Amino acid sequence: MSPRGNYQTRQQEAIESLFSSHPQDCLTADDAHRALAEMGLDIGKTTVYRAITRLCQTGRLRKYVAHDAGGAALYQYAPCQESHLHIRCTQCGALAHLHCEEVEAFGQHLTHHHGFTLDESQTVLYGLCEHCRNEVL
Repeated sequence: MSPRGNYQTRQQEAIESLFSSHPQDCLTADDAHRALAEMGLDIGKTTVYRAITRLCQTGRLRKYVAHDAGGAALYQYAPCQESHLHIRCTQCGALAHLHCEEVEAFGQHLTHHHGFTLDESQTVLYGLCEHCRNEVL
């Protein structure tokens, strides 16, 4: 028998399914709770928070802390386990994975020249996506 907290309940499965069915979306815990209620699932807010915490601990969700101090944390499904930076549009909120040799070289530069190891799972670069940038022009 598994220790309490290590088993997968139907409620936890529903919460993970919500995130995995929208892998590009970032949701707050309240957004997730509201979406589950709209789906007709009666899952308590505390259960949602606990499941999100557990999913972050296992690496199935990634947590992004808003760059303004008052913003709620955002969570996104993390199907890939490799390290990479993320880019987030400050206008539309789109979040994307950034894979390229220059990013890898930047991480190596930080390590070799500054003695600093970048935690890529916590690193988000903010700016405008191509679509929003074109709307501004």
